[in-house]
Amino acid sequence: GTDASWIVQRVPCQIAMNEGLLCFANGQYEQSSGGDAKYCRDNYMGHFWVDTHWSVLTQGWNNMALSALYTCRMREAVRMMESVVREDPTAYLTERLAFNLCTLYELGADTAASARKKRVLQLVAKRFYLHDIGPESFRLG
Repeated sequence: GTDASWIVQRVPCQIAMNEGLLCFANGQYEQSSGGDAKYCRDNYMGHFWVDTHWSVLTQGWNNMALSALYTCRMREAVRMMESVVREDPTAYLTERLAFNLCTLYELGADTAASARKKRVLQLVAKRFYLHDIGPESFRLG
């Protein structure tokens, strides 16, 4: 009963995520940034599977942002990652997302501005008790 229903509920979302990953792996970055995580969030929030498996959406946001970077839309990539952190830091601010966002800060800003943004992100992680994100993810050293 219950186990089968959440598997069925997750299929369209998982297909969208897999298609985005496949495009990314094949170097089709424009298609990969088409919104697989956004699709899942917009169409499946409130479903048990999406509500309890944030890591899949986090990976999707991360891949969409990297696709934007690979298509020379770095500001969009930063904006995308920052917006999901603002939306729900406890769900979306993971070690990988923090590392990638801090790397984007380094690529797109001078040293002082980059360091300031990384410290703010680190403070957000501390504020929300995200202790599983190690200090190396913030690239401050």
